[in-house]
Amino acid sequence: MTPKTSHSLGKMPRLQSRGVGPTPIMTDDLNNLPYNRYARFAEDEITPTQAALQMSNDHIVRRMAKLQANTARLKRELFLLQRHVKEFQHPLFETWEADILTRLIEVAHAFQRHKMAGGITIGEDNTAERETLSHAYVNAAKQIHEGTLRKLGLSDQYYQALLRYNEIAAYRSPNPFQTEVPFAKWLVEEMENRPEKYSFWSKLYPVCYGRSVEESSTIF
Repeated sequence: MTPKTSHSLGKMPRLQSRGVGPTPIMTDDLNNLPYNRYARFAEDEITPTQAALQMSNDHIVRRMAKLQANTARLKRELFLLQRHVKEFQHPLFETWEADILTRLIEVAHAFQRHKMAGGITIGEDNTAERETLSHAYVNAAKQIHEGTLRKLGLSDQYYQALLRYNEIAAYRSPNPFQTEVPFAKWLVEEMENRPEKYSFWSKLYPVCYGRSVEESSTIF
């Protein structure tokens, strides 16, 4: 037989079944009042309706604070992303570079009074296929003399740039004047952030387009 256990430390509460399931509850729990979510407002002598409104307002205030914190975080992330993007080349930079060097080839060849390969003449409307015309410009770039560029007021850096024209010829526009203005606007805007690029490319504007990069940037 199992010996009966006596409780020597205080009175233990009686167990009573809820009637559903095996888990008993303490009979003392039955004496507690139902949970009152507005009890903390009782001492303020406000009605349950007012208490509900107060709780709703508190909830809205907390949500607003959270939204403001999220907005500040998103603004910060957007700022960092914009700064990160600016560290890279503009997606159209190769086209701008190709166009202004294409125009330089035209100007230099006109100065040398040479005809381009394939019988293409500078300054005329060419109807040749794009690939044929690009190939003609690549060959023409190789025929430009360093002395010609110096007479145009350009340093040997631009001669080196023409030697690499074949790397970007495929990106050129049908008309090298097509990107004069957007490239100028970008150079002026990035003058402080990219002084080396501004210094290099802006010197080509008077030679290639007959006006300064600042003047080109103001054209609408």
